[in-house]
Amino acid sequence: MFRRLCLLSLMMLSLNVFAGPEPTRFGDLVVYHNVFNSTLLQPDIAANAGLKRGPTHGVINVAVQRPDGSAVDAILKGEVRSLIGQPVALDFNRIQEGDAIYFVANYTSTQRGILLFKVDIQAEAGAMVHSLSFQQEFFPDDQ
Repeated sequence: MFRRLCLLSLMMLSLNVFAGPEPTRFGDLVVYHNVFNSTLLQPDIAANAGLKRGPTHGVINVAVQRPDGSAVDAILKGEVRSLIGQPVALDFNRIQEGDAIYFVANYTSTQRGILLFKVDIQAEAGAMVHSLSFQQEFFPDDQ
């Protein structure tokens, strides 16, 4: 329980502190997202979330809510690619602690550069698919 609470705290912290962008709105869905280097996670927290940790691994963190702040147990499918690379699928892990639901996935980049992310979000099976696209510069750790 303590580890899950630590993970939840980190995910909430990452949504607020790691300079995540303003939320994106799709009708009655509010989508928060951010990305950060996986080495910011403690090894046990990364393991509990099913994430790889290392100098070339990043983490994308997504939370979907209604305007009243209630969590949405959404369906996410995504990909990431470099400006010249092939798309690589993101394998999202669902994390729930209390009423909060987060989706996290690893991505890998061996060199500094702009990464293009695309995440398709459905509030539920059969619902409209909303596409969130953004870019982020990734800085591999010098370890």
